Amino acid sequence: MLELDTDLKQRFKKAARAFKTRLELKPDRWTIRNLITNEKIGYFIKSNRLTTDELTKIVDKGGICGVDGSTNNGGGSFPYIITLQQAMAKFCNDACEDILLSDAFSPFSMEDRISEEEYRTYVKRNLALLEASAAILALEEYKPAILLMDGSLVRFKIEAPEYWEKLKNKALEVGTLLVGVVEGISTSIISESLKDELPCAMTYALDWEMLFGLLDIGEALVMAHGLFKEGFCTCFLRTSADPKPIGLDVPEEQQQYLEDLHNLIYTITPKNGRGIPLWLDIIDNEIKISDKMMDMLIKTYLGQDYSELIIPKRNKRQR
Repeated sequence: MLELDTDLKQRFKKAARAFKTRLELKPDRWTIRNLITNEKIGYFIKSNRLTTDELTKIVDKGGICGVDGSTNNGGGSFPYIITLQQAMAKFCNDACEDILLSDAFSPFSMEDRISEEEYRTYVKRNLALLEASAAILALEEYKPAILLMDGSLVRFKIEAPEYWEKLKNKALEVGTLLVGVVEGISTSIISESLKDELPCAMTYALDWEMLFGLLDIGEALVMAHGLFKEGFCTCFLRTSADPKPIGLDVPEEQQQYLEDLHNLIYTITPKNGRGIPLWLDIIDNEIKISDKMMDMLIKTYLGQDYSELIIPKRNKRQR
């Protein structure tokens, strides 16, 4: 085990103490719940598990389709990298074929010279474009009753605005309910709205931290309209024994169906899982691009000599 000198131990102890103090400053569960209600930040509602008949009606209307994407970079340091991306629309109904879109590129394949920051932005936008395109094809081909998008719908509005408008309008046209399922919540709306009521250290607390352990299993917090994301209706939901909630986004044009959607998400999420709908986890496992796959592709299409050329020395360290 690594031996730490006395000074480093003291510094680590100080950092850990500050972290612990921050956690201890968080008001108790009922204080936060009352503040959220009294300040009209949102309202709490209990989700219900759908019956077999209710699930059958969803299947009869077109069933559920999930969309997820994956990105991996192989090679060395920028610009000596190759990026591979995939997006999949997968249906619960076996009669519908999966839709798979993919792309591969590198800084050297761009028409113009590109900086590392610009490349990272391009990678994010291109993945959003692939996922939105897969979703649009699913709507055009099969018209599912429910379309589950992995991640916030706001991401598509920001990173692929033209495709987002086409996706939303197509969903409205064919009558598909569109919902974004957010695993990594990075907003801080609750603490910002309660900044005058919270300790200073909690002012910028993320929403997941404010809601950690706050919701009962199956309980949702529906955020006040207009407070959160423009053009969307948002709620936080605890779907399993995991105390960390997930987020749900729906277009404001479909906000009247938000309760139906959080009931569905609650129903199709394992009770003892990590809180994500099982169907999205299945798609994630199928679409994930592993490091092993990237290494194999690079060695196959770049050749051993060139692949050795771009591999950083740090990757060759003996563990």
